[in-house]
Amino acid sequence: MLWLSGMAGRGKTAGTEELRRLIARRAPGEGRTASVLPGLWFFRFSSPYPPKTARTTAMYLAVAVSGAKHVQVSGEHLVYDRLSYLVLRGETEYAAAPVEATPDEPYLSLGMLLPPEVVLRTLLEVSEHGGVRESLPDARAFVSPLEGPLVDALCRLLRTLDSPLERQVLAPLIQREIVFRLLETDAAAVLRQAVREPERERIREAMNFIEANVCQRLSVESIAKQVAMSPSHFAHRFKEIASVSPMRFQKHLRLERARELLLANGSTAGHVAAEVGYASPAQFTRDFKRQFGLAPGHYARTFEVAPTVHLDGGED
Repeated sequence: MLWLSGMAGRGKTAGTEELRRLIARRAPGEGRTASVLPGLWFFRFSSPYPPKTARTTAMYLAVAVSGAKHVQVSGEHLVYDRLSYLVLRGETEYAAAPVEATPDEPYLSLGMLLPPEVVLRTLLEVSEHGGVRESLPDARAFVSPLEGPLVDALCRLLRTLDSPLERQVLAPLIQREIVFRLLETDAAAVLRQAVREPERERIREAMNFIEANVCQRLSVESIAKQVAMSPSHFAHRFKEIASVSPMRFQKHLRLERARELLLANGSTAGHVAAEVGYASPAQFTRDFKRQFGLAPGHYARTFEVAPTVHLDGGED
């Protein structure tokens, strides 16, 4: 099921104008531009193009500040345009295409993966205080106008890209605030699946165990044993609650750890691969490029000197 919130009443404000400037600055060329912040991309298209099919690996937020995009999810159609946002549930296949885009008024947007551990922990904390909306049934996608608190949080997140210290300290806090702001809206219908599961505490324990042992050789069986669940039931519930499989979750954390090591001490890709638990440097390089858009060495050289880099293609 899809949900479309009321789109009336949108207008430019100082906050939305700043957000547009920040996104335009980070998207200097056609297509997708990667950010030094993992899971954050910027998009610019100066003309419409045919739909492209993609699949989210985690819950996903897309924010448009100019132009419009058509998205098809589960056979249903949504359009989100200037000053609106789209939320997609994890592991969702969709087709998307800019439908309003010109050189003078390009389609400009940002795309942001919402890390499953951040979503789950914020959901659990908010739900303990009765703060999660229950008015809508579960949904795979949601579109709504941007509102002030979310605009403010997004602007602050993008400002951290200019400062390594702010990016390290403040960006994770702002990411959690963004999830919180979404939970204050009907987008909670997309995110709230993780709240109501009776075994959510065990899944949170499993996430903590994976994080603490991220560089170790783990299996579904070994993780399930830690939380006293059968392997098959654990794998099923983990994916339902976190919108990602246990092994994909570990891979995501491993690659994030590898990214930090590459930028922190200039280690070679082979050394970093071994340090985060990869037996095959070639497999590490493939996985790293799939997650961050660049091979490890290229990524390290690029982000030593620049906060963003242009990539061909991409998803939004």
